[in-house]
Amino acid sequence: MQQKDNVLAVITNSGSTNTPASTLTLYQDGSAVLAYQKGKSAARFTGFHDQTFSAGTFASNKLATLLAKIQDVSTIPDHGCLKSASFGSTTTITFQGKTSGDLTCLSKEDTSLFLDLKHQVQTMHKHIQNSTSSFL
Repeated sequence: MQQKDNVLAVITNSGSTNTPASTLTLYQDGSAVLAYQKGKSAARFTGFHDQTFSAGTFASNKLATLLAKIQDVSTIPDHGCLKSASFGSTTTITFQGKTSGDLTCLSKEDTSLFLDLKHQVQTMHKHIQNSTSSFL
């Protein structure tokens, strides 16, 4: 089990009609723990299983550098954007006790650092999709 001190960031997804809410806790060494919050819909989400990823699975150095440049992720705006009622979800990142706005609503009008962070999160999502059920 990882130590709390080694947590780099936590990515949270609200879930949708077809996907349970989830939390991806990323550690400094590139390992991570994916946990789903199924609640009362556990029967519907039987295909989604919590998962642990080993050290080096994720590009934690790249993410750490980007987060250090941003410093305060709470400055990432929460624009809000149109989403499907069934498939829409929100994705945020928590770093050093502060939480971002919805990363999925960022657009080309936003700062390049914020867009780079959105891209990093999307890259992690693709990796997770290739190894388990949907995360984001």
